[in-house]
Amino acid sequence: MRSTQTSLFTSGNLAFKRDVANQAERAIATALEDLRNGSLASEATRLANLASRNYSATVLPTSPEGIPNVLLTDAAYTAAGFTRADIVDADSSVTMRYVIDRQCSAAGAFDTGLCQNISAMAAASGGDTQNADKSPGADRRPAYRISVRISGPRGIQTFVQTTAVL
Repeated sequence: MRSTQTSLFTSGNLAFKRDVANQAERAIATALEDLRNGSLASEATRLANLASRNYSATVLPTSPEGIPNVLLTDAAYTAAGFTRADIVDADSSVTMRYVIDRQCSAAGAFDTGLCQNISAMAAASGGDTQNADKSPGADRRPAYRISVRISGPRGIQTFVQTTAVL
């Protein structure tokens, strides 16, 4: 009886973990859609912060684990001026919040000396930097980090990150 109960508990935790990962994918898809076709689709728009879309034109300060500080507490989020509403899935009691930060040390025009970047060829090939054109004149693009905080039942918080190049 005790073994069965432990197995059910473990199975429940694995299913819960999988659901949280799936929810993170929803938030990442929303952020990518905003970058590709939404209010952040224009490169000119991405040169400056856009708090209403949880976007920073510069690298956000992070914890030692690499999580942007604005996602760690509601107070830090509010203090940073971000205003985009969280994504809420009432059925699963999960709330998702994301931020997008351009991996540059300064806002304004893209500068390969100030920004983490990748060649357009590598971006088009799914990030294959091994075979990308690395010549000095190659078309380079800035990298964008999407960080997601998923808050769920039982007080769980999970953080997920991905990088995008447009």
